[in-house]
Amino acid sequence: MNTVRNYHRMMKKTGGDKLLYSFLIFYFVDCALILWNDPSISSYGDALWMGFSVATTIGLGDYTVTTPLARILTILLGIYGAVVAAYIPGLIASSYFEKLTRKRKAVMQKHGEALQNLSQMSPALRKELSAQIRKENAA
Repeated sequence: MNTVRNYHRMMKKTGGDKLLYSFLIFYFVDCALILWNDPSISSYGDALWMGFSVATTIGLGDYTVTTPLARILTILLGIYGAVVAAYIPGLIASSYFEKLTRKRKAVMQKHGEALQNLSQMSPALRKELSAQIRKENAA
């Protein structure tokens, strides 16, 4: 659940929530416009299905648009869908790197305090600290 909260926080921070909400509005409106402007799409459900296959770049091909306006609307939906689809892996990667950065800062803070007293440490404690830092760096 914490991961979902982090993604939501990052979406708000980067403006991705607005991107997602505007895409959903555009998707439903665009599919309605395609339905009204293309005789080959017979129901709103069919328009949504066709729009889904275009926006997700699956391209099932069971519905095709035939009028120039519907083709333009479909192209716009495909471009917008590709932008949203590219945003999601970027968000996941960004979240992963943020998590690594937080972990690294915590480790550095923990060992930074010990390193301030390095000159007063016995050789055995230095060796133990060095092994601990190497172990945490490898992880």
